[in-house]
Amino acid sequence: MLRAAGRLAAAGALALPLAVWAGTPIEESQPAGVTAVQPAATSDDASGLRTLYRELQDLEDEVRRLQGVVEEHDHRIDRLLKEQRERYLELDERLLALTGAAGPPGENQPLPLAGGIPGSEREAYNAAFTVVRDAAGLELAERKAAYEQALAMFEALVADYPNGDFTANAYYWTGEARLFLEEHELARQAFVQVVNLFGDSAKAPDALYKLGVVHHQLQDVPGALHYLDRTIAEFPDHTAARLARTYAAELR
Repeated sequence: MLRAAGRLAAAGALALPLAVWAGTPIEESQPAGVTAVQPAATSDDASGLRTLYRELQDLEDEVRRLQGVVEEHDHRIDRLLKEQRERYLELDERLLALTGAAGPPGENQPLPLAGGIPGSEREAYNAAFTVVRDAAGLELAERKAAYEQALAMFEALVADYPNGDFTANAYYWTGEARLFLEEHELARQAFVQVVNLFGDSAKAPDALYKLGVVHHQLQDVPGALHYLDRTIAEFPDHTAARLARTYAAELR
């Protein structure tokens, strides 16, 4: 009886419609080591790649253009700094010629300088300035050595004549030497001494302008523009103001 019932159930199952059997999912396994074939790239994919390639080309062109702008900008600033340095050398040579004709009483009396070098303040300044002036025609390594020598001489002069007739100039050229040697923070400190301690000196406008230059080289553009604008506002008719206007225009 039971066996007959089982045979009837099996027969009934076999009699189910094909659609019922088709509703049961059949899992197919991928043979090991066989990679499924991906569908070929569509025309939309190819178009997207071409668009991306054009965008990359445009970006490279823009980078090259900006590099050219930066190089031209740096060249103009280097030329500007060279021109103003030459102007300062000329002005100081004229200053030495004028002060050599008439100086304070007793100024030419030999006085001991730091390092045991005898001479007057004017003679000490003249000797240090001559080193800076003559360094212009030297190779880079020799010029650096000359600026280091002049730096020591200017600092000795400041130590011996803290309120002398050439102290402001000595501070200024100390800043120039530090700037050339890429000691930017020390250069900034030297120029600040001129502005803060010798604000009425002939070197004050130049030192104020150079503070703008130093701050730019310290990557502080707002600080650079602050000092350049101060130069223009406080000494509008001075040559330093003209240089400041040109420099500020390059930074803006």
